[in-house]
Amino acid sequence: MKNRFFADKPRLVFFLCYTLLYILAVKAAVFVLPFVLAALLAVVMKPLYDALRKKFGFRSSFAATSLTLLIFGALFAIAGFLLFLGIRQTAGLLTDHRDVVLEYIRSPKLTDLLKENLMSGNLLTTASAVAQTLFRTVPLVITFVVVTFAMTVFLMHHLESIRDGMLDRAGEYRFLLGSVFHIAYGTVRSFFRSYLILYAITFAEAVLIFYLTGAAYPLAFAFITAVADILPVLGPGIVYVPLSIVFFLQKNDIGGVILLIYFLLTVILRQILEPRIVSDSVKVHPLVILTAIYFSIVSMNIWVMFYVIGIFMAFRVLNAAGAFEKG
Repeated sequence: MKNRFFADKPRLVFFLCYTLLYILAVKAAVFVLPFVLAALLAVVMKPLYDALRKKFGFRSSFAATSLTLLIFGALFAIAGFLLFLGIRQTAGLLTDHRDVVLEYIRSPKLTDLLKENLMSGNLLTTASAVAQTLFRTVPLVITFVVVTFAMTVFLMHHLESIRDGMLDRAGEYRFLLGSVFHIAYGTVRSFFRSYLILYAITFAEAVLIFYLTGAAYPLAFAFITAVADILPVLGPGIVYVPLSIVFFLQKNDIGGVILLIYFLLTVILRQILEPRIVSDSVKVHPLVILTAIYFSIVSMNIWVMFYVIGIFMAFRVLNAAGAFEKG
């Protein structure tokens, strides 16, 4: 029997292959992102898809389409609701400080600045650039959503047939590839479940702190905080810091100070919880997760965190499947 693919090869071969593929994927992220998101959604939502088919007797295509419509509908509903609240909150803030706004609008400095930019052409150039950006962005976003939606339905509907087809063509590596698929599937689900737990904790804490400080729309702000928690370093600070500034402008100094203090506590607590929860779920040492977070913070690049976590997860999956052993 022939050796496994990585057997008798230095582990450096695996790390070089993974690094090269990761760099190519990041460079081509704009092109492959819809397909990656669709694949992740199909894998993560597969238990619900199977439940719709087996327990409720849905046809495969109908179950895939219905579940994808539900996911995208929920995302658009949340985005629309948050946009509405953001506009309403901004309008309320402008109304509360209308005297300052009117004074600034009527000030000679603003008039002179507009005249200067209009005469020099800077204003028209800026307006033209904004218009061109919108004309490029809107079709791109629509196409992105349509492609992601269609690919999610397709992959959810054909996920098992694609896997079986790959196994049929694997030849002597059929058993190994099947083990990799099985372990990787469980690992990906555990990874997303662990981060879902973290974001749920962030959401619950944010709801509590926004209620205590008397912030408007605590549930909406808490949801935005949980989403922003994905970003390295700043994370919830994208919500806490601007909102604390608003509190200071509204003469609510206590609320502003509480938000700033809680932001620091959230950062510290996150660095303690994240390595433990993620490592327990994906069976990676907490030091690896902590290292990934550190590298991401130092580089101010979230891709670094995904690279470090991903390479150890991939190595663990292949090692558990026996890819580095002799057949």
